Amino acid sequence: MTVFHDLRTYLDYLRKKDDLLEINDEISTEYEIVALTRQSSDIEGPALLFNNVKGYDFPVLSGLFGAERRVAEAFGVSTSEFHDFYVKNERKVIKPTIVEDAPCQEIVLKGDDIDLTKLPILTHYEKDGGPYITAGLQMSKNPDTGERNVSIHRMLLLGKDKLTVYAPPGRHLGRIIQRNEDNNEGTEIVTAIGNAPALSIASQARVPMGYDEIDVAGGLLGEPVPMAKCVSLDQEVPAYTEIVIEGKTIPHERAVDGPFGEYPGTYSRASEAPVLQVTAITMRRKAFYTNALTGMPMTENHWMMKPAVQALAFEEAYKICPEVVDLNVTNGGTTRHHIIVSIRKRHEAEARNLIAGLLAGPIGAKLVIVVDEDIDVHDMQMVEWAVNNRFQAGKDLVVIPNLYSPTLDPSAPAHRTSDKMGMDATAPYGRLDDFKAAYTPGIENIRLEDYLKK
Repeated sequence: MTVFHDLRTYLDYLRKKDDLLEINDEISTEYEIVALTRQSSDIEGPALLFNNVKGYDFPVLSGLFGAERRVAEAFGVSTSEFHDFYVKNERKVIKPTIVEDAPCQEIVLKGDDIDLTKLPILTHYEKDGGPYITAGLQMSKNPDTGERNVSIHRMLLLGKDKLTVYAPPGRHLGRIIQRNEDNNEGTEIVTAIGNAPALSIASQARVPMGYDEIDVAGGLLGEPVPMAKCVSLDQEVPAYTEIVIEGKTIPHERAVDGPFGEYPGTYSRASEAPVLQVTAITMRRKAFYTNALTGMPMTENHWMMKPAVQALAFEEAYKICPEVVDLNVTNGGTTRHHIIVSIRKRHEAEARNLIAGLLAGPIGAKLVIVVDEDIDVHDMQMVEWAVNNRFQAGKDLVVIPNLYSPTLDPSAPAHRTSDKMGMDATAPYGRLDDFKAAYTPGIENIRLEDYLKK
């Protein structure tokens, strides 16, 4: 397996594959970089490296995971192999190692030298509340257990030494901040920008609170992640990170964050978010800044989320119905909210049971469609065909109003609440043959291509 210890090594790999486009024309951090990233993402084009960013000394990498293939290739496997690879290795945790003289601390800025405005933080969308850091891995420790949590949350630039941390209470980092504030304490957070690809993917793992996503990254890599002690916090940071922001939230202080063009493709509302006081910035020599695009699917945010969400959905589905054949968390459902599951049906009510469990589970699903084992869940035409031929709304539609849903949904009746729906598009138990597509005997043994060649 190919192991990329840092982002620079992975970019060298992409250069050799002509999957990294370097742009040397002068480009603006306000909309222009995002516009080009959007266009590349829409065609699963190359990652983009902007070497001449107007008004800044740092190059900007954007759209690194804007193509599904680059998520898989970061681990040396093909797209078709990646789901099985991820499921097999996500829970094979390997603890990190601590190193001295880490490259991420070749340059150290403290006190009056701290100036976030010198970083090329991008403005993404027309109604956004300002420039946002979107690709930083936030690392903090649970005050009750000392266990590390790693996640990605947007951060709004507030000034030279302040950022918001948009970590809602339902997310692990949000809970950590709340628990510290119960004791009138701030939360130490180190934000790592520009990391080995395995770390970014591992940060999206849907593991329970208490799992260290750095350990998950080690399991995916097959070896420990090298970490270094921070210069101003009692935390650690990946040793080969490009840019590191160390800081501590100010207890109970809040600032307006948003609107922001989020992963559902719409704007999240403006709301109050914790404020981070920056205590140090460190970086590698010749560091570059990394941005992650989100918005209308598919973007790198969606491709990064999908493996972990799909793995969790399959695990949850299997607990309820061990006869699960395949599962697809769809792109149109922003890789979180729409799930299609095929099962080998053993009981008439099995599909409804599965629907209820997945809708109430931790995934945030808004729609679940259950089909029989003969339907390819990745072929939307086949799924629609099953709905057309095996579903009747009067008896096969399941609607559950007003469930908690840790999602951003502009149609929601209340914040992080949603009405949810399931469709049992399976044939009646024991009668699947009566509902199968018409079949021509021997069709698999005769090929039109043979006659076209003649």
